[in-house]
Amino acid sequence: MNYDPNDELQALAAGHVPEWIDPSSSIRVPELQPTTPQPFQFALVDASDVWTCDPAQIAGLSDAAIVEGLLRDKEVASIVGAAKTAKTWWGMSLAISIAAGAEFLGFETHARKVLYLDYELKHGTFTKRLSMIASEQPANFYFQCLRGEMRLPSVLDVERLILENGFGVIVIDSLYRTGWLSEENNNDAVSRELAILQNLTRNTGCTIIVIDHTAKGGGAERSAVDAARGASSKGGFYDAIFVLRGTDKGPDPSGTYAILDPVLRDWPGFKKLPLISFSWSSTACEITKIDEIDKGETTTDPAQVIEFLTDAEAPVNRKDIAAALDISEPTVRRVLDKLVRSKRVVEAIDPRHKQRLVYRLPDIGDAQRQTPPNRDA
Repeated sequence: MNYDPNDELQALAAGHVPEWIDPSSSIRVPELQPTTPQPFQFALVDASDVWTCDPAQIAGLSDAAIVEGLLRDKEVASIVGAAKTAKTWWGMSLAISIAAGAEFLGFETHARKVLYLDYELKHGTFTKRLSMIASEQPANFYFQCLRGEMRLPSVLDVERLILENGFGVIVIDSLYRTGWLSEENNNDAVSRELAILQNLTRNTGCTIIVIDHTAKGGGAERSAVDAARGASSKGGFYDAIFVLRGTDKGPDPSGTYAILDPVLRDWPGFKKLPLISFSWSSTACEITKIDEIDKGETTTDPAQVIEFLTDAEAPVNRKDIAAALDISEPTVRRVLDKLVRSKRVVEAIDPRHKQRLVYRLPDIGDAQRQTPPNRDA
């Protein structure tokens, strides 16, 4: 563990004298002086002094855009997704695009110096992903992998780093690994502790993007503002929330797709949601927007259906699946059809009802069985 003189001073202040100090020496343990809380200093603004009816002035009151339609300077934003839903790939792609001032999924960006602090990946893994995402040598982009570090940076450490290096955007991946939240499920604690991030943006002018995990079950049935795991107060804290929801809506049943479901404080809401495709090869990762979908069609992750069938003791029909997952029957049917075509689920005629189909996970020998002809039941 790294030596920190501050730890020693704090121990002395608390009355813990190290064994190496001679009791007869002149070293004295400092006495802590009681402090009196200072009253809050209000700074009220007379509304008549700042009001304007000039459209150009009104438009100019917002901070400058970093990503048109998504993100501004001095904001605190969150990328939310279930485990293994490519949110780190998405976050890295966003950060690299901002550093280069390059278009991101059809959104115009304005270049900022970017810092990426990764708490989960090994250095080699991060470097590999960086090289797979960036089509040319990155500029204006800096990172550090903190996995395995015994002492992690505090918010004050990060503030000093931002001011010394002039970063305009910092990505924290992931929030739960920073140690900045003492009780993730406590609304009072989360509200108090996340406020330091807003203070950080005010002190530095830097925009902060944190990557977070969804609630139990992938947050599929939650609204975007409540999708993150932990205290519900998280949702109201952020200026922008970018929820990535896994989906089967892409053209290739074996492909990886996500729906971008954003919540934005200072931009108009989306009438249509971007459908994103993730395509990997051994040396490259391509992330593209391939379509747009209606906002009501976000809760169709096939993993929900597969998980339900895994726990089922017998084959299950569509109606029972829809009722158990609280999803419409047409949606369940569409998900099941794609799962059957990709051979991840087996479809069969219900022996108790010849006009009805039931579904289960595949087992040995299914490749030799015939798919039932009646798919209209």
